[in-house]
Amino acid sequence: MPIPYLLTTLLYTFVALLAAADASIVSINLVSAFPALRWVRVHFVTLGILSQVIFGLLPLLTASLSKKPRPAFSWDIWLTLNVGFVALVAGFGGMNHPMIFAGGTLIFISATMLLLQLWNVRGGDAPESLKFYITGIFYLLVGIIIGTGLFLNWSDALYIKVPLEAHIHANSWGFMSLVFAGLLVDFVPMVTGHPLSTTKNVSLIYWGMTLGAFGLVLGPWLGGSLPPTVSGLILHLSSTIWMLVMMIQAFKASSRLNSAGAWHLVSSYIWIIAPIGMAPFILLGLVEGAPIESTAPQALIYGWVLQFGIALIPYIARKFFLKEETPQLGGSWVALATATAGSLFVWASIFIVPARGVLYGVGFALYAIALIYPLKELAEIARMGLQKAEAA
Repeated sequence: MPIPYLLTTLLYTFVALLAAADASIVSINLVSAFPALRWVRVHFVTLGILSQVIFGLLPLLTASLSKKPRPAFSWDIWLTLNVGFVALVAGFGGMNHPMIFAGGTLIFISATMLLLQLWNVRGGDAPESLKFYITGIFYLLVGIIIGTGLFLNWSDALYIKVPLEAHIHANSWGFMSLVFAGLLVDFVPMVTGHPLSTTKNVSLIYWGMTLGAFGLVLGPWLGGSLPPTVSGLILHLSSTIWMLVMMIQAFKASSRLNSAGAWHLVSSYIWIIAPIGMAPFILLGLVEGAPIESTAPQALIYGWVLQFGIALIPYIARKFFLKEETPQLGGSWVALATATAGSLFVWASIFIVPARGVLYGVGFALYAIALIYPLKELAEIARMGLQKAEAA
């Protein structure tokens, strides 16, 4: 992982910890002067931590697996991504529409440049994961257009009936799900010595997730149309569970299930399956959808995305930055327990209305604790790497 991406990942992890702590103390009414902005918190994990790793890693990873020369560091991609992210967060803070438009546009340009860079890797010895990455970045572009349009009234012009849901689905079930699946295809064999599965099974999972994400985006785009939503739900959920089972089998075969890092990866998928699993009850009217739709994304991001990152980001940094031959997955049992408990408390806040504020606050306090260990881990990796660079 290039040094600029590693340092910004470390910075955004620290800010994400502060944002989680802020959400906790505001929710339990300890302070009220600086109310938490939930979309800022979410985007510090997704566009902040996650995108730094993905944008920094994928060009190096795909070139290495394709046996092609290491690409030069693209300052234009890094700068447009981070300037765009800062502008977007600043725009959210003051509901400044020009800043939001500028931020969204710069991130869109950065993602487009990354997509073109990955597209040029196709053919020859290109890894199976490449199609996951290219399709995931495409869904990110769709999510950026919808998300930016939320604040600029583009939804009517684009005929999007439920834009917020379409935006979340494009980013979660499209971008993050597909990129994460690609990372598992690439890194599970490195960690365990066992391939995730056969080429045929990996291809079937790819198509299930890709078509499932399309249905889950199209459904709210058309105003909650059931045929694309239900078919997308079934395809995406079955593909995700299938991939999870294969990952568990690979970890078990290599005796890796005794490590906290492996369990971070396994348990993270509970929190993507949970909101998908609630969808049928919402569609049938058995459960009120509004509280789940407003709160579940927080548990999704801090439960699924954060735990996935806690395990894999230190591994990636050790392998590609410190050049370790057999690095360990990141994370700790304390981080695993507190992140999991935090998600349980946030989900409980949806259904236990009288104690909602307290439960939500406790959940985010636990998330903040869970972030302490990976923050220290990344800081130590950065320190060691910079010392090596100075000595070289």
